[in-house]
Amino acid sequence: MKSVSLLFLLATASTAFAAETIRVDVAKPTTVAEGNGITGAGWAAIVTDGPRRTVELIYPNHPDDFGVTAGTSRSRSIDDGMTWTQAGNDRPIAGMVDLWQDRLRDGTLVALGIRRLPDPKLRGYLDGGGTPSDAYVLGDSRDEGRTWTIATAAIRYPPESGVVARPLPHIFEDEQAAWLMPAYVWSKAGHRAVLLESSDRGRIWDVRSTIATVAAVREGGAAVSTPWLETAVARTADGSLRAVMRTGSSAESSLVTTHSSDDGRSWSRVEKLLAGPERQIVAGKLPNLQLMPNGLLVLLTSHTKLGCRLYVAADGTGRTWSEAHVVTPISGGNTSMVRLDDKTLLVFTPSSKRISCHRVTLKALQK
Repeated sequence: MKSVSLLFLLATASTAFAAETIRVDVAKPTTVAEGNGITGAGWAAIVTDGPRRTVELIYPNHPDDFGVTAGTSRSRSIDDGMTWTQAGNDRPIAGMVDLWQDRLRDGTLVALGIRRLPDPKLRGYLDGGGTPSDAYVLGDSRDEGRTWTIATAAIRYPPESGVVARPLPHIFEDEQAAWLMPAYVWSKAGHRAVLLESSDRGRIWDVRSTIATVAAVREGGAAVSTPWLETAVARTADGSLRAVMRTGSSAESSLVTTHSSDDGRSWSRVEKLLAGPERQIVAGKLPNLQLMPNGLLVLLTSHTKLGCRLYVAADGTGRTWSEAHVVTPISGGNTSMVRLDDKTLLVFTPSSKRISCHRVTLKALQK
């Protein structure tokens, strides 16, 4: 496949750039799926069957109408994203507004499905309402997705404090094997991003901490112009957690960031996320974070005017970010990525009723 390359001069310390050179190669995109209902890129997981590696992408196949309609479709690739075929719809959980899969440390595949979402028109009047008991569904599979155990999941949140508007990808674990997952809350007292925790393998979720409030974001120097406080959280190379949060929809709405050194129980002061030696703001919708086995931390963003962009933190902590690499200039919908191997990502972007797959390779060059 034809590819384009960009050499990044990346920092290995927060005060020094040009400490390491990273080569980023982006292959020519392939088509994953096409259809009238495609509004986002969906979520991918790697499934193995003996020596064969399969990439499975699950995506909503309905308009982005806040849960009025539901259902998901699947596409699969057995050649690492070169070609794609459609698989059975509405699996592993039927009738979901959104659905994603993650893999736990013990190899279990876990799927979190969202059946119901609160009406966004009521987001200022939700205190005392609460979330319907059938809003979330959990699936887990110990045989690479051939069979699934399906159960209702619940997020416990004090109704007088608002309502959890939406849980967000991805589910991961702390040192004691508790499950963690980001979400955002709507409340008359002020919207916020939170980190959820579960001690019973995803059946019941409680709030471990508040990642950031609107007030904290403003104190950090960023404006907030959206109720969709979409937040990505990932483990970093030094074992801490890094969170990146959306603040708006314009090209001037800076993403913000914070980190935690105690497994998400407390968080640092919120700051604007700045990239490159000139410390430019990074804008975008739902952000994505991925720590690579080679120690690189990758941030993926998307915006209608800016396209889909990729940033790299060479020291793996997210304290300092490279300049942007444009994966594609024509994607403004929500994007996603999955790690294929030690140095390769598959990036998924929606545009023109199509989901495209971009193979991205990151390699540290010898100095």
